[in-house]
Amino acid sequence: MSGIRPSPRKAKNNMEEKAIHTLEEFGYKQELKRELGFWSVLLYGMAMLFPIAAFTGFGPISSASHGHMALAYILAAIPMAFTAWSYGQMSGAYPITGSSYSYISRVLKPHVGFASGWALLLDYCLFPILNYICIALYVQALFPTWNYWVIYIGSVVLVTIINLMGIKQLARINNILTIFGFAVVIYFIFRAVGVLETGVGTGFSILALYNPEHFNLRTVLMGASVACYSFIGFDTMTNLSEEVREPSKLMPRATMTVCISMALLFTFVAYLAQSIFPDFTKYIQVETAINQVAVIVGGQTMVTLICLAMVSCGIAFAVDAQAGVSRLLYGMGRDKVIPKVFTYLHPTTKVPVFASIIMAIFCIAMGWISLVSLIPMINFGALLAYSLVNLSVIIHFWVKGKQRGVSGFLKYLLMPGLGFIFCLVLFFSLALNAKIIGFSWLAIGIIYMAILTNFFRKPIEMHM
Repeated sequence: MSGIRPSPRKAKNNMEEKAIHTLEEFGYKQELKRELGFWSVLLYGMAMLFPIAAFTGFGPISSASHGHMALAYILAAIPMAFTAWSYGQMSGAYPITGSSYSYISRVLKPHVGFASGWALLLDYCLFPILNYICIALYVQALFPTWNYWVIYIGSVVLVTIINLMGIKQLARINNILTIFGFAVVIYFIFRAVGVLETGVGTGFSILALYNPEHFNLRTVLMGASVACYSFIGFDTMTNLSEEVREPSKLMPRATMTVCISMALLFTFVAYLAQSIFPDFTKYIQVETAINQVAVIVGGQTMVTLICLAMVSCGIAFAVDAQAGVSRLLYGMGRDKVIPKVFTYLHPTTKVPVFASIIMAIFCIAMGWISLVSLIPMINFGALLAYSLVNLSVIIHFWVKGKQRGVSGFLKYLLMPGLGFIFCLVLFFSLALNAKIIGFSWLAIGIIYMAILTNFFRKPIEMHM
């Protein structure tokens, strides 16, 4: 008697279901609370992508790209969109905390995963510092007599306390701060459009996208490599996979929604700001150059609003970033590749307590670094990890999972393949000092891994 053959669509669905796993399949217990829905994760990701990131990056990106900030954002958005897709797919296949470290370790090799996790750890550790610097700079812009270090350290303490309160309270606070940031951005856009209509700057022209007098592909790519910091955040969203309801369905949709929507916002704000203030050689202070644009757009009122938005969103972003790195440390500690102290969870809030406190101490110790030097350093670990995550999608779904055909080719070969190539291009376009510091940090991690594994003869223990 002949059996009933499943339809091609059912066969395809069955194949894809095999790629989706539960936390228990990897030998882990569900210790973190699953209480986040789509909108909380979406706002968390938008806060991580910093709705006012174009304000923060106006001076550094415009200077690096020689007045082509909007074009730099477009070039940066292409690989970031492909990479967001890849992170969404991997977070569905591996719904565990640890982000790229966990994915790369399981798809490629634990040693490679450790190296990528170590590189991304630099990114995660530096990101909160970026926000504390922004908070201190813009609070000082409002209150010039206040001491920079008092503001900086006070911000670190406040954010650490918020993180120790737990993930549910964290999400509620971020929702409020993120909405305020968006409101200021929308008001800026409204006023900026009105100003450009009067003929200020270059007006509504192509010069803010392409100015032949200053265009140079090398400098634009360097600007794009700096602009990538604005998109770093969807990867941190995947660190919440153990705290999200139905991560295999929610995470891919959330990562792509956040990346694409924020890319459009960043590019439009960049175009407006560059059009209003096209001369990238006349910034009084590169770190706060957006205030020179704000004066033209709406006088001291706009400057004040932007400073308040920078402070409030800086707190939201720092909360998210510090939460993300504590969970990356938790994931690496759980696999015994870093000390076990990082795995301690508070019995009530289920927050990695010591990881959060150690991160706060690190942020205070590194508060001396400048914003212009910090941003390219952040992108080193991110672009390296992003390249490997794109490669992991190809190997997991296309090579090992044999999910071929037209759909498989587009989803699991073409899109991650383009993400892999473009991320490498931006990686090698980073400033020299960022590469030196990044590779030095990576070398320290490799040495540590060599000691941990008896010079690579001992495997890294992981739950599989």
